Amino acid sequence: MGKIKFGTDGWRAVIADDFTFANVARVAQAIADYYQTQPDKEKGLVVGYDARFLSREFAQEMVEVLVGNGIFVILSLEDIPTQCISFAIEDKELAGGAIVTASHNPPKFNGIKIRASFGGSAPAEVTERIEAFLGKNKVRKLALKEAAKKGLIKIEDLARGYLKKVESFLDKDLIRRANLKIVHDSMFGVGDGFIEKLLAKSECEVTTIHHKYNPGFGGLNPEPIEKNLEDLKRKVREVGADLGIATDGDADRAGVVDDKGRYLTPHQVFSLLLLYLVEGRKMRGGVVKTVSLGYQPERIAREFALSLDEVPVGFKYVCHKMREKDVLLGGEESGGYGFRGYLMERDGILSSLLFVEMVTKMGKPLSLILNNMEDRFGASFFKRVDFEEAGVSKSKMIKKLSSSAPSSLGGVPFREIKTIDGIKFIMKDDSWLLIRPSGTEPKVRVYAEATNEVRLNRIIKEGMQLAKGAI
Repeated sequence: MGKIKFGTDGWRAVIADDFTFANVARVAQAIADYYQTQPDKEKGLVVGYDARFLSREFAQEMVEVLVGNGIFVILSLEDIPTQCISFAIEDKELAGGAIVTASHNPPKFNGIKIRASFGGSAPAEVTERIEAFLGKNKVRKLALKEAAKKGLIKIEDLARGYLKKVESFLDKDLIRRANLKIVHDSMFGVGDGFIEKLLAKSECEVTTIHHKYNPGFGGLNPEPIEKNLEDLKRKVREVGADLGIATDGDADRAGVVDDKGRYLTPHQVFSLLLLYLVEGRKMRGGVVKTVSLGYQPERIAREFALSLDEVPVGFKYVCHKMREKDVLLGGEESGGYGFRGYLMERDGILSSLLFVEMVTKMGKPLSLILNNMEDRFGASFFKRVDFEEAGVSKSKMIKKLSSSAPSSLGGVPFREIKTIDGIKFIMKDDSWLLIRPSGTEPKVRVYAEATNEVRLNRIIKEGMQLAKGAI
């Protein structure tokens, strides 16, 4: 049995291996022990769950432990997106919350994400304290029926209020006028049905593929990256859709396909969202991106004199900056985007609907909007390759790569080397390579972006050799 360790966003493990009812109870007891030390513990917690195998039952196990420790809990009536938990915390002024989900991980995984009192991912100092409580105290449980009698549990529909929150951020007039043909790939996750509900008052025609429930996720990982979205691309072309959108297993991340059935990389999606907020909505503010996002948003930020911060991979780092300063848009390469004046959390559903708003307002096909953006800020070709490798020491890997790094990649000399998270080599033409161990899976990730596909493939090939040589 492996050690329970919180990574980039929560604890994740293989179901029936380390992710067992006994271990979920241990984690829940540690969470209860932590909140017993907090001054706002009387405000209570909220617990939700996604559509994975046994997620509801694991959530109920968590709740039995929390109420067994005298903590008031609001339990979701049904499986929901992670951001519903964030909204419930903010709306009901709770001490925090948790959701049973493994997000975009393969079907055999499940996990627990912890959310702080501000609605975003619990910072490292919180998860470290929770880890320190593991095994310190005996697990105390109370059956849900008994908890209800004592007033320690309330089961609520958490989706209704969340839907109103999403609507409050959208331009209602544009959404009402929208007349697009849309294909939504819910990837067998909890995003199923949300797009249709939010566009019910529009003239849009929404077709959903990969409805839940499928514990095997149809043989695919519920991660909205290109290799998992071939069905979406095909369906967009088949029905002549204006837009294809995908949401991951817990619907906090988004993938986008244009009217030609082409997958847009997260770099392009983030850049289009930023440009739309700045030019389409006339908004201003800072930009925060993880180190795994590329040069297009940097160029847009320079064009409009917007501050730009680069942080480690993980939306909790983006969230920290968004709490710290006036940030208009924050995002990560995995397809998670957060917006000022909304929640301290990424939201794949809202991000998707902003593309509906964007295409409607601009009156142009998404493919043309993308071409126009890249004419102004440069083309982007991106690829990420993962390979299985457990227990990689990030610090040792960085040290080895730093000491034996070549002077160029893809035939272009280096301009800069960053070690914000892993090691990132930036070339003189803005192309780059990033190598880092994953914080959610036993993998090493190799990322690259370049201005053309030939150079991109060359950088990736050289990067893979570097990565495997450093382990």
